[in-house]
Amino acid sequence: MSSGHNPDMTTGDRAQIAQRAATLLDTRLQKPPWKPLPHQVPPPGDWYGWAMIAGRGAGKTDACAEYVVRHVNGPPCIPGPVPHWIGIIAPTLGDAATACVEGPSGIRAHDPSAKGPIAAPGGSVVRWPNGAQAKLFGTDSPGDVERLRAGGNTCLIWAEELAAWRHLDAAWDQMRFGLRSGPRPHWIASTTPKPKPIIKKLVAGEIPNSVLTTATTYDNPHLPEHIRQALEDSYNGTQLGQQELLGLIMDEDENSLWTRAMLDAARVRPDDMPELVRTVVGVDPSGGAGEQGIVVAGKSGLILPGGDLSAEEILRSGQANASPAMTELLIQQAHGAHQRGAVRPQHHGYVLDDRTCHLPPDGWGRRAVQAAIDWEADELVVERNYGGDMAVATLRTAADALGVQIPIRTVTATRGKAVRAQPVSALTAQGRWHHAGVFEELESQMCTWYPEIGWSPDRIDAAVWTAWQLKLVRTAVAGQGSLGGDLARKQITGGRLR
Repeated sequence: MSSGHNPDMTTGDRAQIAQRAATLLDTRLQKPPWKPLPHQVPPPGDWYGWAMIAGRGAGKTDACAEYVVRHVNGPPCIPGPVPHWIGIIAPTLGDAATACVEGPSGIRAHDPSAKGPIAAPGGSVVRWPNGAQAKLFGTDSPGDVERLRAGGNTCLIWAEELAAWRHLDAAWDQMRFGLRSGPRPHWIASTTPKPKPIIKKLVAGEIPNSVLTTATTYDNPHLPEHIRQALEDSYNGTQLGQQELLGLIMDEDENSLWTRAMLDAARVRPDDMPELVRTVVGVDPSGGAGEQGIVVAGKSGLILPGGDLSAEEILRSGQANASPAMTELLIQQAHGAHQRGAVRPQHHGYVLDDRTCHLPPDGWGRRAVQAAIDWEADELVVERNYGGDMAVATLRTAADALGVQIPIRTVTATRGKAVRAQPVSALTAQGRWHHAGVFEELESQMCTWYPEIGWSPDRIDAAVWTAWQLKLVRTAVAGQGSLGGDLARKQITGGRLR
């Protein structure tokens, strides 16, 4: 009886047959080639940046992972053993590893030959057989931004969930500064939108040589039904659903402490302001690599109340688009304030200028002091929770450099941002906190920020501190001035003390 063994077949023949069988089996078991949906196809042209801004589950990460793989396997950007140096930047280093590399939509799902993340001397990297490398970065801390600054030059950047970067402005700058290798350095971005200035500029086409692709959750027919259902259960019928499902920037959030209607009702023209008896520059140091909030506000003399509850009426009418709970809170605050002050004159507050910036200490210090000079302010007030002594020293150095002296007062935050901001929101609803003109970025922050959103409202903080310092709201304890006595009551005029 034959055993099935072929005595003429060599060991090498058997190995070749086994290899062919394994290859055939692997081919049959592999999933079909990835086919992009229309919104996942890179736009044509020699663009510098491609932003895919879309709802959750639309396939943003898939599209960018595929783009990176094609770039790696395309013509080399750099001569030598490493044909491509790529940067992958996400909200955290862990996000870059799990979402962009290891996840079901990540790089390894599109190209199994990619190896990583691998711990290397300079950080976590992904490597390809042709020598190409991608380095992973987070943006969660000032240290992450410094690491990005020192991360070397790249030919391609993938910015994952750009709108969720904690230190967006600083990381965005460092990303572009290092994007300078090869004949056509460029970036791609995948994000669900949030009302941040850079995202708004991308949508408005204000970032030079960038192109925009938009999509909704419903544009991805491959999204598993249980995931789609979970997203709809969380967001359908809510204002936040416009952002999370439809990929639209929210101009106003129902959970915020201010609404556009409230701000408009209290807005005044600069020419119509009464005489101010005190002016303050509020400074909110970022404590890291973010923006420095710098807002100028003033307090009027006593004004007889006119009995106009227009802001409250707007809230009651529903025109303000606030949630029912927030509407009732603001109405109670505004109505209570009116009741308490209905028979006596009251001071009003006026936001005069927003000088918020993203500069190193010498730059923001000079900017804050220059605002005090320009507006003949009585004092600067700075939050001391994040490097208070450094902030005071920065402002004092800037004042010396500009040839002026100005009182610098410090305040310490002992309660949450929302608790500090709520009384100022009530002043707005009452018609006693006005914007003298339009301050687009400050107002966008006021109408979209709420405590759970996960980013720090630098402009709001700076404005709120001015209201406390002007004693338009009274439950905070005033800070000690770095210059006290009579000097703390003097005012800058023409760049000098009077």
